[in-house]
Amino acid sequence: MKKNELSIKRMSLIAIFAALMCVCAWIAVPSPFSMGTFFTLQTFAIILAGLVLSPLEAFLSSVIYILLGVAGLPVFSSFGTLYSRLFSPYGGYIIGFLFAPLLISLAKNALMRLNDSRAYKYIIYIATAIVLGILVIDIPGVIQYMIISGSDFVTSSVLAALAFMPTDILKCVLAAIVAIALEKPLEKMK
Repeated sequence: MKKNELSIKRMSLIAIFAALMCVCAWIAVPSPFSMGTFFTLQTFAIILAGLVLSPLEAFLSSVIYILLGVAGLPVFSSFGTLYSRLFSPYGGYIIGFLFAPLLISLAKNALMRLNDSRAYKYIIYIATAIVLGILVIDIPGVIQYMIISGSDFVTSSVLAALAFMPTDILKCVLAAIVAIALEKPLEKMK
């Protein structure tokens, strides 16, 4: 089998992560940092896919996740479909969900070539998840919020990104810890 071929096991992993993204989008938890708002585990699943899967697998898992929403399935937060979410103030995050796993996986792989020690791995995974994950997801989210709500950049940044930053950082750290714990079991599967 060629290196770039998608085996049944690899396709199964892609499907599992697409399903994980769906389920995590439905899990809403009250935010301890901003009163009256909820956060989902959607970004946790998106970032975890980037940390665990190859770039192609990570990208395909997010494409499948979004295509499920295109098909009208309620796979986004609050059981929303793509059509109910994409043109809302928070719909820009879906664009970030498409590219974040790919970019996280590419960056993680490139940085891990520099040093593969376990301590360095935690630093790389957490830094990649926080910097790339949050930026790639939040930038299109803030831009769309600004366009649809008519708010200025600062207000949009505070309401659409900064209010969720503490929980986003926690999700990134958790994704890094889970990704490292999953490495050996998933390596046996590949």
